[in-house]
Amino acid sequence: MRAAALAAVVLVGAACHRYPGRLAPEPAAGLVVLPPDYDPARAYPVVELLPPTGNTAGTLLQIYLSRVGLGRLYAESPERQLEALRSYLFPDTGQAGRSVVLILCSGRGSADDYRTAEAWARTITRYERRVLADLRSVAATRRVDTTRLVVAGFSLGGDLSWAIALRNPGTLRGAIVMASRATYRPTPSDARALAERGSRFFLTMGSDDDPTRRRLARAAAAELDRLGITHRFEVIAGAGHEPAPLALFGQALDFVLAR
Repeated sequence: MRAAALAAVVLVGAACHRYPGRLAPEPAAGLVVLPPDYDPARAYPVVELLPPTGNTAGTLLQIYLSRVGLGRLYAESPERQLEALRSYLFPDTGQAGRSVVLILCSGRGSADDYRTAEAWARTITRYERRVLADLRSVAATRRVDTTRLVVAGFSLGGDLSWAIALRNPGTLRGAIVMASRATYRPTPSDARALAERGSRFFLTMGSDDDPTRRRLARAAAAELDRLGITHRFEVIAGAGHEPAPLALFGQALDFVLAR
């Protein structure tokens, strides 16, 4: 579970969101999406998206496509969708050196996943196993940068990313956590390892999101500060319960993947 070969995959979780268009299809297993300029001789960081409540991991791509007027690409391949979004992710500083291998984690999120504390604990373990299996698989079949492996997501996907990253400091570099409560807390030994290994977390929250969610996200950022774990916390003015703007998500990728 702590295999060093996994230390460079980016795990991005999508979460509960209403958006124009049909539900994203659920993959049978983690779906690997290669960048448009994929070079088999180069080692890439990896980004895995986690599923939202009521939908699949690919929802995050569709949310972003709808925001930039590219909803017509919903039925296109994830590779085509990712290519279309790249210029919006990095509008000012260019795309050179920014490519990642993306993984869409299997499964469809459900309110039953967190209905009770016991259910939530089982959900974390279930998705943790999927993520680690996905990372082992991609490391065995592709060249990946094993020092830059992170997870990220929105709402439920962010909560899963937060918990899984905190539980696996020897494997994951960190997480992007958007509009999530982030209530999971690391064990003392994992907390020390997160600080010592230079883990990085990027949290975002809408200024108009649910007050309880905002309070808990601030508490999570404060906990990272207390533990000496590198992080950035951004409040998005006028935003409700939604993912970060595309350009800010690009900044989050740069932050958690920084060498």
